Amino acid sequence: MLLMLVASALFGCGRNTAASEADASCSGFTRDENGITILPDSPLSSSLKLAETELQDIDIRIRTTASVNPKSGRVAEIGLPFNGRVVRSFVKLGDPVHRGQALFEVSSSEYMSAVKDYIESKGAAELADSNKRRKETLHQSGMISDREWEEICTEARNAANACEMTRRSLALFNVDPSSVQVGEPLRVVSPISGRVVRNELVTGGYLAADDEAPMTVADLSVVWVTANVNASQAGGITAGQPALIETGEGGTVEGKVFYVGEILDEKSRTLPVVVECDNSRRELKPGMFVPAVFERHVSGAMIIPSSAIFQGEGSKFVYVQDGDRHFTKCPVQVESLEGGRQRVISGLEPGMTILADGGIYFSK
Repeated sequence: MLLMLVASALFGCGRNTAASEADASCSGFTRDENGITILPDSPLSSSLKLAETELQDIDIRIRTTASVNPKSGRVAEIGLPFNGRVVRSFVKLGDPVHRGQALFEVSSSEYMSAVKDYIESKGAAELADSNKRRKETLHQSGMISDREWEEICTEARNAANACEMTRRSLALFNVDPSSVQVGEPLRVVSPISGRVVRNELVTGGYLAADDEAPMTVADLSVVWVTANVNASQAGGITAGQPALIETGEGGTVEGKVFYVGEILDEKSRTLPVVVECDNSRRELKPGMFVPAVFERHVSGAMIIPSSAIFQGEGSKFVYVQDGDRHFTKCPVQVESLEGGRQRVISGLEPGMTILADGGIYFSK
C-alpha cells in the first residue's frame, strides 16, 4: 500500500509539471513574481507592440462637469427689514428693471415714523441754524455774551446731529431723504439693473421683517460657471485663459477663467475653477450642469497609450522590458487624457521600453 501511494504521488507530480509546461507552451509565456517572460517562438510575439518612452510638448484638453451660477453681485433679494403691507406693485415676473426703479409700495408705520422724525428734526436743525446766523452779528458787536453765544452754537450743533441721525435711519429704507413726504407709502426700488426672476408679492399682503424676500432681481447677462478640476490637472490652468462651455445639442459658449481655487476639496480632491461667460443669449441657466473644457500646454510630458496601463492591487502598473524576453511590472501614477492616452506623472523614465499593446493576453 505504501509503495502504491508513493508511486501515485510521483506520477501526480510529474503530470502536474507536464501540464504546467504544456499550459505555458500553449499560452506562449510564463509568469513569475515580478512579471512575465515571453517564450521563444511564442504565438503572442506578433500581437505585442512595444514603445520607447520619451518626453514631448503637448496641449492637453481637460473636460469636466461644471455648474452655472449667477455672477457675484448681480442677484438681489428684494425684502424688507421692517413690517409692512404691500399697497401696489409696479412690475411683474420677467420684466426688465434698472437700478433705482420702483418695484412696489409698502405702507409701514415704522417707515412713516422715521419720515416724521426726520422732517421734524430737519425743521428744528434749520431753525437752530437760522437763529445762530442771526445772532452771530450780535455776538460780534458785543451785544451777546460769549456764554450765551456758546449755548446758541451748542443748540445748533445738537439739532444738526439729531437731524443727521434721523437722516441715516432713513437709509435703512433706501430712500432719498429730500423726496420723502409724511403719510406717503415707501417705494421699494431695485438696487441693481436686471430682470425680475422671482415675484411672490401679493397686493394687500402683509410682509414681516423675518419673512423670505418676496422678489428677486438678477442680471444674468454674465454668469459664472464653476468647474471642479482634479488637483493634478488644475496646475496648468491660470486666470485669464480661455475656456469652452458646452450647452448641449452642439452649442458652445466661450468664457475666460476668472479664478482658480487655492483650497483643495478633501472629499473630491478637486479645485474649483470659475469661468466668466457672456450669457447675452441666455443659453446658460443658473442651476444647470454643463461640460467645461480647458486647454493647457505641458512641456516635457511623457504620454503613453491607455492600453499600456493595468490595474494592480492598490495601484496601476505597466510592463517594462528589462531583458530579451522578460517584462517587469512597474507601478505608475498617470493622468487620463482624451484620445485613449495617459500622461505619466511618476514611475517611468525616458528611454524605457514598455509593452504598449497586447498585454491583455497576459491577464487570461
